[in-house]
Amino acid sequence: MLLVEYAAFDDGLLVFGVRKDWDRPEMVALTVDEAELTLFIDANFSSHHTVRAMFDYGMEDQWHAYDFLIQPLSRWAQPDDIICLIPHGRLHYLPLHALRIDGAYLIERNPVVYSPSASVLHHCRSRRRPSGPARSGWGAAVFADSRCNLPQARVEAARIGELLGSEPLLGDRVTRENLIREVTGADIIHIAGHAEFHRANALESGIQLAGTDVMTAADVFGLDAIDTDLVTLSACETGVSENHPGDELIGLTRAFLYARASSVLVSLWAVADESTAFLMERFYTHLLGRPDGLKADALRQAILDTKDRAGWESFFYWAPFVLIGDWR
Repeated sequence: MLLVEYAAFDDGLLVFGVRKDWDRPEMVALTVDEAELTLFIDANFSSHHTVRAMFDYGMEDQWHAYDFLIQPLSRWAQPDDIICLIPHGRLHYLPLHALRIDGAYLIERNPVVYSPSASVLHHCRSRRRPSGPARSGWGAAVFADSRCNLPQARVEAARIGELLGSEPLLGDRVTRENLIREVTGADIIHIAGHAEFHRANALESGIQLAGTDVMTAADVFGLDAIDTDLVTLSACETGVSENHPGDELIGLTRAFLYARASSVLVSLWAVADESTAFLMERFYTHLLGRPDGLKADALRQAILDTKDRAGWESFFYWAPFVLIGDWR
């Protein structure tokens, strides 16, 4: 496994690489115009509309102008090595796995997982419980379409529930009380529906529940430890967080990690219902079909399956999904 951490300095970015089979860490300095990069991110990754515009207007070359951000990985990692990326600042908004390296997208070359910091990764790994085929008696909790306006989310939940052996809770059954009860002791939690991101206060970001209720990031921070192996938030902008000095990310992702989820699978922007349902079904199919239960590679395979479908080749459809925390 290769650990890659980005850090800002006066003239750009420092990229650090660490492997247990190296005598010492590697470091590369990249010259980056911070103001230009910030303008690019704000203009193209501020919402799903701006990401979609890059696809609609054939502007993906602008994105690939930043392929150099991952070029050191060509020397540091062999194909199929697991790579853990620890971004810095606004890089957290970018799907770095959708940049190109050696003529291919990084996710085509390597399984990729993200983490807010090396310390968070350590804590996620230390509390992992085996799931899937590696664990007997594992259980799942599946929720979808809390506002009764996402029929495709119900289809997704039905497919995921069948794969995981769990009856989904749908529509007005997705209440705060039911959610808290069902997630207790579950190894896998899958929530398909709407999410809200509040840039002014990311702790108010949350998952829409039945009626007008919202389970905010602040609410999740206040939960007793859910102690689960995987939380999947199949909803728009679930992975976006407010960035603070020291890369302290406050949002749904960090809230679930704090609540003792070993890994969280989230999206960086709103995505199409049909392609999301397909990707999620493929993810769990690959996950449950692996004797090692390796989540990072299951997501990689699901992304490649989605990318290979006619009409979904653009990174708009497959790049927003990121696994954060333990890759196993």
